[in-house]
Amino acid sequence: MPERGAHRAPFCNIELDSGDASSDGARSLTGKRRLGDRVVRALARTTWRWAPPGAQRSRALPAHEFRRALGVVALVFAVKLGLGGIWFDLEGIVANGFAFGFEVGHIAGNIAAGHGFTVSPDSEVYLPTAWVSPLYPLMLAGIFKLFGAYSLAAAKAMLVANCLFQAASAGLLYLLGVRFGGRSVGLVAACIFLVNPNGWQFLAWAWPSQLFAFLLLLHFYSLLFPIYRSAGLVGATFALALMADGAAIAVAPVTLAHLYFGNSANPANPANPASAADANRVRRRSLAAALICFAIVVAPWTIRNAQQFGSINPLRGNVGVNLWVGNYPGANDESFHGLAPSPWHDAAEGKKFVALGERGYDRMARDRALAEIVARPGRFVVNSLTRFSGFWLGEWWAGYQHIAWFYSLGLIALTALALRGAIRARKLGTGALLAAVLLFGGPYYLTVHGHGRYRVPIEPLMCLLAALKPGEAERESSLGDVE
Repeated sequence: MPERGAHRAPFCNIELDSGDASSDGARSLTGKRRLGDRVVRALARTTWRWAPPGAQRSRALPAHEFRRALGVVALVFAVKLGLGGIWFDLEGIVANGFAFGFEVGHIAGNIAAGHGFTVSPDSEVYLPTAWVSPLYPLMLAGIFKLFGAYSLAAAKAMLVANCLFQAASAGLLYLLGVRFGGRSVGLVAACIFLVNPNGWQFLAWAWPSQLFAFLLLLHFYSLLFPIYRSAGLVGATFALALMADGAAIAVAPVTLAHLYFGNSANPANPANPASAADANRVRRRSLAAALICFAIVVAPWTIRNAQQFGSINPLRGNVGVNLWVGNYPGANDESFHGLAPSPWHDAAEGKKFVALGERGYDRMARDRALAEIVARPGRFVVNSLTRFSGFWLGEWWAGYQHIAWFYSLGLIALTALALRGAIRARKLGTGALLAAVLLFGGPYYLTVHGHGRYRVPIEPLMCLLAALKPGEAERESSLGDVE
């Protein structure tokens, strides 16, 4: 094959008898309640706020902030495209099948040639696939149709598209920063994003990373609005992110928690809290609206997979393979870049893939991986912790040979700055962002390795965290009046 505010339940529920005993019991209960109140207040002083206050999220940004965001978009696009066109050897990209998308580029080429969303072990066999999520291969296929498959013109168009996605991410990042802490936070976040080394490293690669990063950031921007207004947008943007890369499923717990717990604004008056009954009604309706919009967006891909594979699955279809590639007996000998057991790199595995089909091969790979994990659980734990550290600090165990020291230094620096910002500005509402950043790497901790491109989709959120500092929202506010 080719290459919240806290909601405190009653402390207890006791019926007191009449008499002196009841008086003593009441005093005891009052003391316990006071102790409970002190505990709650202590926790409120030390724990993260999940998201910015509801009243802050209900405010409208002035029009001039959107104009500034467009300016950020234009500036970042010009810098990225101007320097990227000089720094990157696009002819080398054309000659490098891995940089030209590899599996993604292979599928896009088949789509452009009229063979559908398939993989082809040879020129005569085309097998339906769900190896990757559909959005980027479809876009890349359009580029191939317009500029020629794997051509220099296609590589240039791909660079322009990736620069556009990064520029759009920078504009969204500016608006997110303004909502969290004011204009200075937005500008600092956009500047960190612009100079972040990891954002430059894969700028010219035909991989979904830049598109995925933009859609994931758009999803988190939609979470900042009151849920009674934005639930449908929340569901749709999450679905789009999932259609760009199935790894988006890792942040689903954050989205669901935010939909249900993160916002209980009163639809009649967003500045005032709703009653409990109203809040619950808004939550249920919002969750239903989000699920409906989500289902509409993923329906075509899900129906197609059901027709081709007999399974209802809106995700990509190689989870078992990734688990095997990251945990087969020789994985750590290859620094977790396990290419040998993949059907894309091993002829014998490719034959098994053709014989079993994608779904059957993935099940076989999953069973092999689980058997290996059960047989050597200690090794799996150690390797997963190694991958966890590599995701945040780079591949130190391999002497940083797979990623140049400059980019690895950027990985470490951004990790430190984001964690510092999340802790220092926790009362501004960084809980959801931090949870998303930490959860996102889960699939990579367990399956593959710490390659820098896997972090690209969440690095805009990390840039925002790195720009936050305590008290910023109180010192500077460029938000408009409540709508």
